[in-house]
Order: sequence, then structure tokens, then C-alpha cells
Amino acid sequence: MMMTKEIKADFTLTPEQRKKAAKLTHLQKWTMIHAASGMSKMDAYVKAGGKAKGKSANNVIGKMLEKGSVLAFYNSLVDSAAAKAVMTREEALETLTKIARTTVKDVVRFKDAQVGEDEHGNPVYQTVWSLIDYDAMDSASAAAIAELSTGRDGFKFKLHSQTGAIKQISDMEGWDAPKKIEGNMQLNTNVEAPEIANALSQLLDKL
Repeated sequence: MMMTKEIKADFTLTPEQRKKAAKLTHLQKWTMIHAASGMSKMDAYVKAGGKAKGKSANNVIGKMLEKGSVLAFYNSLVDSAAAKAVMTREEALETLTKIARTTVKDVVRFKDAQVGEDEHGNPVYQTVWSLIDYDAMDSASAAAIAELSTGRDGFKFKLHSQTGAIKQISDMEGWDAPKKIEGNMQLNTNVEAPEIANALSQLLDKL
């Protein structure tokens, strides 16, 4: 008995998508899954096990998409992929939090290196720095780097602003929203000059 090799794609089908897929042939289903994953429809057809070549293959794919059930399944996959591509509020807050918590110490190694000798033959040291190895850098540190460049002054990098990230988090979470003061407070704005100090004093007592 010939074993059928399972084809894997970067999709976890929803219950509704599984219902749509159940109405399709194996070739139709996997052609649409691979196409929605980013392949050309021809490559998706071949990877799904299609045997037709050239114009014949294009005709097969075209007829697939003429079927309402196949097109509905394909469109649902495209919609899912588009939804996953959009950053959620939670992801945005997580990224901003990583940026706000990352400091130079998280991305740079400092060390004292000998750069020469003085007139007495004593070694002269200078503090030098280098970025940590990229493969060893965690996602938080990588996300915090805003710019990397090289020039005649050497290698340069710039981190995203920690205070800027905190400000964005504050705006998203409403930390600086106006606070409601309970109770009725009235201030006579037509007070005479001698009464201003007393009026303000009474107002402060109520706050």
C-alpha cells in the first residue's frame, strides 16, 4: 500500500475552514493552502501533487478557482493570513515595553584594550565597545535598536528612545487621562484683588 506523505503549511484551520475544506479534493485543498501561504498558484499546485504541466496546469488551476467552494476556502485562508499580519494591541504594548526596558548594557560589551605605550613603556589602555553577537541577542534587544551604520568614525548604533516608548505606552493605556473630581466645586471668578488669596485657599482645601 502506498503511503501518502502529509504536506504541512503555516496554517491552522478554523472549524469553519475545516468544513469548507471537507468539500474539496486533496489537490484542491492543498493547492489553495500553499497558494495562501505565499506561493505562486503554479508552485502551490505542483507541491500539492498536481501532475499537469504548463498550460494544462494553468487550466486546472483556473477551473479550481471557478468553483465557488474552492474560491470560498481560498478567500478564507487569505483573510486569516491578513489578520495574522496585523499587529495586535497586546503585541504593540509588548514591543514598546521591551524597548522601554532595554539599555546600552543589553546590546553592547565594554572592555579595556591596550592601544599602545607611553614614553616610559607603560601600557596605555582605552575602553572600547562592540555589539554583542547578533545570534546571541534576544528579541527585546534587537527590537530596541533603531539604527546601525558605519562611517569614517567607525561603527555606530542608536537605540529607540526609552522615554518615547514609555510615552506611547502611557498614551495607549490612558495613564495621563484627566481625573474626575467628585462633588460640586464653584469658584467666584469675579473676586476683588484682596479676596483672591482667600478664594484660592478655599479651593485648595477642597481638592
